[in-house]
Amino acid sequence: MADIPFHPNHSLALGIGATTAIFTLTYQVILRSMPVEHPEQLYKVGKEIECCVDGSQQGHWRLFSYDLYRTLRDETPGLNGLAAVQAGSVTVSSRRKGDSTGQVLEVRFVSGNYYTVMGVKPFAGRLLTPEDDREGAAPVGVISHAIWQSKFSSDPTLVGSSVMLSGHPVTIVGITAENFLGERNDGDPAGVWLALSLEPEFNPTRQLLRQPNDHWLDLIARITNPKNVAPAENAIRVELLHWIRAHRDPASNDPETEIAKQTTELAPAASGINNLRDEYEKSLTMLQLIAAFVLVIACANLANLMLVRGVARRQELSVRSALGASRSRLVREMLVESITLAVFGGALGLFVAYAGVKAILAIVMKGVTVDPLNASPSLPVLLFTLGVSALTGIIFGIAPALMASRLNPAEALHGANRTTGNISGLQRALVIVQAALSVALLSTSGLLILSLQRLQHQDLRFETHGRLIAFVDLQAAGIRYDQLDNLYRQFDQSFADAHNLHDAAWATYSPMSYNNWNTAIALDGGDPGARMLASFSFVSQRFFNAVGTRVLQGRTFTDEDTSASRHVAVVNRTFVDKFLKGKNPIGSLFGPDPRMTTEYEIVGIVDDSKYGDPSQPTRPMFFMPLSQTADYQSLNAPQGIRDQHTKNEHFAHFASRIVVRYDGDAAAATAAVRRAIQQVNPDIAISYLVTYDEQVSNYFTGQTLVVRLTAIFGAVALILASIGLYGVTAYGVARRIPEIGLRMALGADRASVVRLILHGAATQIAIGLLLGIPAALLAGRLLQSQLYQVNGYDIRTILAACGVLICSALVASAVPARRASSVEPMQALRTE
Repeated sequence: MADIPFHPNHSLALGIGATTAIFTLTYQVILRSMPVEHPEQLYKVGKEIECCVDGSQQGHWRLFSYDLYRTLRDETPGLNGLAAVQAGSVTVSSRRKGDSTGQVLEVRFVSGNYYTVMGVKPFAGRLLTPEDDREGAAPVGVISHAIWQSKFSSDPTLVGSSVMLSGHPVTIVGITAENFLGERNDGDPAGVWLALSLEPEFNPTRQLLRQPNDHWLDLIARITNPKNVAPAENAIRVELLHWIRAHRDPASNDPETEIAKQTTELAPAASGINNLRDEYEKSLTMLQLIAAFVLVIACANLANLMLVRGVARRQELSVRSALGASRSRLVREMLVESITLAVFGGALGLFVAYAGVKAILAIVMKGVTVDPLNASPSLPVLLFTLGVSALTGIIFGIAPALMASRLNPAEALHGANRTTGNISGLQRALVIVQAALSVALLSTSGLLILSLQRLQHQDLRFETHGRLIAFVDLQAAGIRYDQLDNLYRQFDQSFADAHNLHDAAWATYSPMSYNNWNTAIALDGGDPGARMLASFSFVSQRFFNAVGTRVLQGRTFTDEDTSASRHVAVVNRTFVDKFLKGKNPIGSLFGPDPRMTTEYEIVGIVDDSKYGDPSQPTRPMFFMPLSQTADYQSLNAPQGIRDQHTKNEHFAHFASRIVVRYDGDAAAATAAVRRAIQQVNPDIAISYLVTYDEQVSNYFTGQTLVVRLTAIFGAVALILASIGLYGVTAYGVARRIPEIGLRMALGADRASVVRLILHGAATQIAIGLLLGIPAALLAGRLLQSQLYQVNGYDIRTILAACGVLICSALVASAVPARRASSVEPMQALRTE
């Protein structure tokens, strides 16, 4: 092992560093509690995480209206506080007195008791109170410490000063404690909090606060006595059913049996409403397991080193044993050496982990204002690294220590200078384990690479090249619903004046732009009791040209589709296949309510473009022109229901995506888009503006990172396994020098010596393959849910992994074999 060009400390540093890096992310994403008082007392009402508004029966409820929140807050016994916070966020343009330009901020509305229930202290000033959350109260806000630093340059005069948020003057009364970023563990979390009572001012079209059947709030409960959790949960369920029945639309088709199934639950929320956990938990769990395999392979090299050192010290240990040293003392000494090596490897591993986490966060959190994750190792991470280091030193040092100490002093001294013999069975076993794990890791890496390739190179059914997408918030700019038609005409003219921009289009949302709106629909002449859900988007006339979606039948929208003409819709192919089932789709009628089944006439069918997760089946979807608005005032329903539908309809006409084709340079086109928007209204904040190629690429950032890390871990495992094989083979050659010399003196040629050495290495690798192939099949089965159009039992991937390992093993064993074949017989015999 002395010939190994890679010290075991280095391999341990890689193994422990990889494990620590993934644990650092796992701790921050999954295990870390919020920096609040007694986070273990916090519970989310509804275990699922949702954004942003839901107006239907939810089954297991996770979003709540303001009216329902007040009912649960006031009528539920056993709660020590119930706070509400907006599930989504509002983009605003902020400007202080004297600022020449505004900046974009994300705002969340919270109840006045939010900070009290959460248990948060201020860094400066004060936090919101129930008095701030009443109609007519002075508009005040609180910002996070991170936003104070990044957006306001840590200005000490900010507290108490007024900031214009989308034209609304708001006094900043406080800054939250340094580490508090809100209840949502999310990438780039919102850092401005306003009272719920201000929501209608910032959302004048929809006014969710005043809509009892629009559910848009997350609820966080504090329960100090654990014995009260179950009774409080049951009480919430009872109050929920009472509320649903009291606010039920009389014309609703929901049967009582369906209403009786509506329920909710209290989910522990010590880590907050953890979006990052939902997004990355499976990947982090898989990577933690893979990193643990790499650590095992690295530790096998440490064990082999300790075995070699033990055998090399046989004479010394025999003398010490003959002089009275106990076996336990010898074992302790070798264990101390093993643990010391492991701890040094752990110390180096911390540097590897820090660099690794920094690199990972640079990819995942690219472009964010506030990064909720930190590469610096926390106390739990340091304790984890220390524990892993000590444990590996003990586990992988105990067997070599016991073997080296199990000596007969007389026999050991008698044969102290003899070096003939074979390598131990334990050393062979360690190489076999390394080979088996390497096959499993290489196969896993291959499956993920193949899956990602198929996911990225699938036909998304729209065009990305030569397109730009801008994310805007028109309401935040103070634009009213009755101003939209004129605004869109101004946009048309402004973009038409830019010679390098074409087919500018507006939409509620566009393909793969992180959003989805869905609603229940009813077909004309269909079953009135059928429950059909479809996604929808309001779009402008040239939208399908802008995104490059093919028209399969009929037409798209034209200038003839006005507010005074027949209301029309375009549907995708999945809509036709799922709902119309053989009927001629062109001319078919449907509506958003069983009482409005003739509202929309289908005039065209477009291809199934991917609007959501590209790994999931396409949803049925319909599109409506921004120029047309459904009239819910004629609906046979209570006035409150009609008003709510009308406000939701008006809100949906506020486009949040602008898509445009461009010629030439992307940077020049981006600047032209900014100019075109600013010329129409300089208060419209552009929160994000990128090429569509980049937009789609960003969608795969998480999967790409997981695949790269898996490939890196697989390569490291292969290198470490090859080093282990090289070391064991080289050590075996060194011990068999006299035997090799004798064989050559008796007539063996150099080729037969090479075959002898390679045969021993090949045997170990063959056994490793026999064990590694079932392990690879098992890994593929466990991985199946994360693969896209790839079978977890893909034989080609497993064979490729085996081939890579065999080639690597051949190289690793060829060098010692060549060295053995160059031994001079007489010189070898003299060593005997």
